[in-house]
Amino acid sequence: MTDLWTAFAGIADADPAAPALILGETTCSFGELKTLAECCAAALAGRGVVKGDVVALQLPKRRITYTLLLACLRLGAPYVFLDPKNPAERTQRILAQLRPKLLFSASDTENPFGATLKLSDGDDAWLDTPARARGAIASSITGTDPAYVMFTSGSTGEPKGVVIPHQGVLSLIKWAKDVVRASPRERFTSINPLHFDNSVFDVYCGLFNGAALVPVETSEVSNPASWVKIIRAGKASLMFAVPTLFLILDQLSLLTPQALPDLRTFQFGGEGYPIGKLREFHGRFAGVARLINVYGPTETSCICSSIEITPDILTAPDSEFPTLGSMHPDFIYTILDDQQTPVPRGEPGELWIGGPCVGLGYYANAEETASRFRQDPRHDHYRSIFYRSGDRVREDENGRLWFHGRVDNQVKIRGHRIELEEIDLAVQSLPGVRRAVAVVLSGADADEIAVAYVADRIILAREVLERCRQTLPAYMCPTKIVQLDELPRNANGKVDRKAARAYLEQMA
Repeated sequence: MTDLWTAFAGIADADPAAPALILGETTCSFGELKTLAECCAAALAGRGVVKGDVVALQLPKRRITYTLLLACLRLGAPYVFLDPKNPAERTQRILAQLRPKLLFSASDTENPFGATLKLSDGDDAWLDTPARARGAIASSITGTDPAYVMFTSGSTGEPKGVVIPHQGVLSLIKWAKDVVRASPRERFTSINPLHFDNSVFDVYCGLFNGAALVPVETSEVSNPASWVKIIRAGKASLMFAVPTLFLILDQLSLLTPQALPDLRTFQFGGEGYPIGKLREFHGRFAGVARLINVYGPTETSCICSSIEITPDILTAPDSEFPTLGSMHPDFIYTILDDQQTPVPRGEPGELWIGGPCVGLGYYANAEETASRFRQDPRHDHYRSIFYRSGDRVREDENGRLWFHGRVDNQVKIRGHRIELEEIDLAVQSLPGVRRAVAVVLSGADADEIAVAYVADRIILAREVLERCRQTLPAYMCPTKIVQLDELPRNANGKVDRKAARAYLEQMA
């Protein structure tokens, strides 16, 4: 089995009456979902979509949304989810990179490079397809063909679209079946936004192992109690989210066996979980639910290492994060120093990740691809591409990885990957700003972004914030904005980000 549609069709044919989507009072079975996906694929083909064409989806979590994802897999047309809350300018920059053949949207976003289809809930009129198009969807899809594109922040100021192949996701599905014990008896929450990397686990490790999905649209209702109500009503048994979300539920006394009686597995990743809080979480669900910590850059098909939390892991000091666990079998990896030579076991270095599950590069971005997807520096005898994660890790005597920070200016805020340079450039695009530098400060409740800048005129903080809101998603907008006469510089005359952070921390 080399492609995802074949994998899904096998699951659907094995038990077509099994529930696939639990949408409030409505349930969509696997058989219904497969039939509708085939109709969607025919309709897409009737509109000229062929293997390799990009289809953009800017839709809420409805039946048609998951169906279109499957239809794209059927055609071999890589799909991409767009954040409906992105500023229009950022969305248009992403569309300019993708040049999608079709854009499905529930908003007023227009696709300058192809057709735009506006869809409202329950709108299936576009599925009326001429019979001649229904036989035009046959194509040979291999494991190395792209399945989807996932956008992250970019250091050059432009978002980067990671291209993930079918074989990487198939490996993830198998891992979930073996380790997370995903099966048709399970119901997975689909609580992560579909434009966010963690949603890959929800959709594929759930549906493609025969489990039902319980979609939770957090962007429509911001009340966590309502999310818990949906999870309970859907009898979800597995939930994957960033630690920040679990900590929010904890603060509201909603992270308990009483509030979430059907959950048997909690999985978290995307950022570190404070050991002290994790110890409380584990103790609360001891004997009731498993807790699994996962790690994986977007470029590695969502997840590449994991570990189940056990009492021995929780003996670490409160100042540390839990281990990232061991690398999964379908990956190869090495830990290198600044000279790109292997470090001794136990010493920290940069994690380089290789194997068939690593992404194909960045869409229409050869420069960034060449920078991050590199030939194995230990030899040049044959092609062996590794992804430079930028994460500093060490490996202990048990083969477990431990996080030691970043080698660049990438950070994680509430699970979102952010390149600080993109914030710098957004502020510097404001007329009069000569230079800006963004940093991350430790706030009372969570990390926050701060930015300092120098300018040729007095620029009020609200003007800077408005410019950021016009170009950056909300999670990248700074909460602290300071104009300085000069920015700290190092001995080489370059702006010193670490010194700027120390200065802003003193001002807090």
